[in-house]
Amino acid sequence: MKPEQIFMLINCISGAAWFCIIVLSRFWKRSDFFVSGILVVMISLIYTWLNFAYIGESGGPKGFLSYDGVATIFRNPYLIDAAWAHIIAFDILVGLWIKNNAVKNNIPYWMVVPVLLVTIMFAPLGYVIYLLLRLIRTKGTVQE
Repeated sequence: MKPEQIFMLINCISGAAWFCIIVLSRFWKRSDFFVSGILVVMISLIYTWLNFAYIGESGGPKGFLSYDGVATIFRNPYLIDAAWAHIIAFDILVGLWIKNNAVKNNIPYWMVVPVLLVTIMFAPLGYVIYLLLRLIRTKGTVQE
């Protein structure tokens, strides 16, 4: 597969995961398992395959120890896809955690959806926004 095709595959899997988190999870009890146990695992396997197949071409794992090494790694389009898979997998897991934690803390669904939409594009920001929302809604009595 070409790097562009792998990128699109990762994005399609990501889209399915976010659809499950935001829409289907309200109606399908197994959606969390499908997201974390199937879709994120698929992305993780793509990530693993790309790293093992291409990291040697870019100086090996020691490349992660310096700025120049990381810059060399990111010159390889397949390793850019690996980094993208890494980011996407964790973004999805953050979104899943936000959704489930909101349920535990009785935060209305309509308040969580905009946070999840931010999380799709900017997961760390979505996480911070959710923590602020949770703090305000629970008045500090948080359920982890």
